[in-house]
Amino acid sequence: MLREQQNKLKEKISRIIKEIGYNNTIKQDVGKEFISRNIQAHRAVILFTNPDYINTLTDSDDDIRFLFLFSAALKKALQQNKIDIEINVENYFTPLEYQQWIGYEVENKEEDIYPIVFKNTQEIVPGKIWQTILTAQKLNSFSTSNIILYNFKTQRSPRITVSGISIDYDKQKTIEIKNNLLNGEQFPDHIKLNIPNDFQEKIYYNHKIQELTIGKGSIINIFDGYHRKVANSLAIEENPNLDFTWPVIITNLTENAAKDYMVQIDKQKPIKKEQIKSWDLGKKENLVVSVIADDKISKLNKVMKEQYSEIRLNKGLVTKNIIAEAISENYKLTDTTDIRGLGKWIVEFTDYLFSLYPKEFISESYSIQKDSVINNKNMFYGYIALSTYQESDWKQRTKNKMELINFSINNPIWKEIGLFTHKPNKSVRNKIYKLFEEEVI
Repeated sequence: MLREQQNKLKEKISRIIKEIGYNNTIKQDVGKEFISRNIQAHRAVILFTNPDYINTLTDSDDDIRFLFLFSAALKKALQQNKIDIEINVENYFTPLEYQQWIGYEVENKEEDIYPIVFKNTQEIVPGKIWQTILTAQKLNSFSTSNIILYNFKTQRSPRITVSGISIDYDKQKTIEIKNNLLNGEQFPDHIKLNIPNDFQEKIYYNHKIQELTIGKGSIINIFDGYHRKVANSLAIEENPNLDFTWPVIITNLTENAAKDYMVQIDKQKPIKKEQIKSWDLGKKENLVVSVIADDKISKLNKVMKEQYSEIRLNKGLVTKNIIAEAISENYKLTDTTDIRGLGKWIVEFTDYLFSLYPKEFISESYSIQKDSVINNKNMFYGYIALSTYQESDWKQRTKNKMELINFSINNPIWKEIGLFTHKPNKSVRNKIYKLFEEEVI
């Protein structure tokens, strides 16, 4: 499978899941298709829960086969439920891969991996944090069974390039850890796993025998120690009898709490400042942005990204930090502010704004940029300023304001106010805000 085709298919599946992933019938039909092939369906189910998981798939035969089987199962489920979305699976894989996997079935039914039992486990924080140990062999078995998953929402920034989104994997660092393991030079530092606290997890701790049991339906994310996990598997390939034990911290935290844990870890190894800034939920403007991000059908949410590199590579239109900064400078945020209400209002406002210009913001948003600045990342400062008018005639006023503005990229005003500045300072931002306060441009 060519890398270009792999990335196109990943993007298509991610879009489809974000659009119809709430449909339990589709989810169940995809799961049944995996089970009919004698394959555990937990990876497929997890993909519906977290579409970004698809970007953690590698070029390995196992991951490419999973991508094929999931695509085929999703196509079948869409057809069965008469949902008009096409996935031409055969267009993304080589003829050999298609013939090899279209009838793929595991000869013997895979054993259920759940429940997972961690023995000799100490509870550090009741119901939230535990500590245990895993042998190198046990950690490897979790790896090969795809039990431990990478979550971009609680890990360091993903690698974003022209070829797609992937785990920020440092091969040299991994090889170094592998060699240390084989040479007896690796110190046993903690690997940290999180079972997201999303009310779907099933966790039971037996104090008497110190056993932690993880039930079916629970997801296990690794949020610190990914390179060590990979290096461990590489070391086991070379020496299956490797004598090494990993200390492991297991948490049951929400994604936001896990991010806070990562911020603490960042004191030892920094996360990108851009990502840390958007994660800081101590700032009310970021709480508003989190409300927008949680709205799965928000048009703004679909184009709002964490990193500028995603904007540069045409994977989004604006960063969360720009929206947050604009909110903090245009709305008075206090302890009495209705954060959820404000977030929902901005969703409603931007949904209407995008509906006025569907080509510019949705269907042709990237090609339009050669002629227009209407969806320039810095223009969103102005749109948030425009949203502060909340009277009954706000729709007509918004429409009138937008029609008065000449968004042509050749309009000299854009260079005059500094719209094309990568990181606009307060002076530039104020000029953009003023632009949307004036009646005529």
